Amino acid sequence: MAKTQTPVRCKSVFKGGGSTTTKRRFTEKWVELVNLLEKSKRDMPVRR
Repeated sequence: MAKTQTPVRCKSVFKGGGSTTTKRRFTEKWVELVNLLEKSKRDMPVRR
């Protein structure tokens, strides 16, 4: 029976081969997340 590949839904965006991340990299990803959330709010239709 062949195994099917399940797409990866969650991945580490911080690790660059080490066990910790830098403050700069953490801040960059945090800004990325906030921008993504703000963009998604803009794109949503207004509910009344």
